[in-house]
Amino acid sequence: MSETQVSVKFTVNAAFFREIKEDHKQLHCLLDRIRELIHLRPALINHFKEFSILLSELRDQLAFHFALEEAYGYFEDAIERAPHFHDLAGHLRDQHAELYMLAQRIAENSANVSHDATAVDEIAEQFVAFDTALKTHESAELRLILDALQVDVGVGD
Repeated sequence: MSETQVSVKFTVNAAFFREIKEDHKQLHCLLDRIRELIHLRPALINHFKEFSILLSELRDQLAFHFALEEAYGYFEDAIERAPHFHDLAGHLRDQHAELYMLAQRIAENSANVSHDATAVDEIAEQFVAFDTALKTHESAELRLILDALQVDVGVGD
């Protein structure tokens, strides 16, 4: 009886990998800066202009981040190898628009807020809710990719 070996090969475009890596770095630095301001909630009103600018930058960075993921098919290879994940992948892709619209609404709200402590706190709460949703989304994307690759490679058999 002869043994058949299955070899799995993943190709990663080096330029794309650098672009994705840089995008993730910029996105996480921006999120960290906003989170730092949120933790200074009582003083946030004194830094609200910076906070508002960062929220606008976040909106723009998210547009780029999601466009990169979608344009380069960031988990298409994994889904091709494990097609039963297709619906989940579609759902996660659909969340990009929802998350972007939420970030856009928060940025617009912050641009229209006067220096009122209650309004500033409301914008901060909107960001916290968005941040939680984004973390959940990013975690689900990573889990999907790892699960799809694990099924394909046969890890855990």
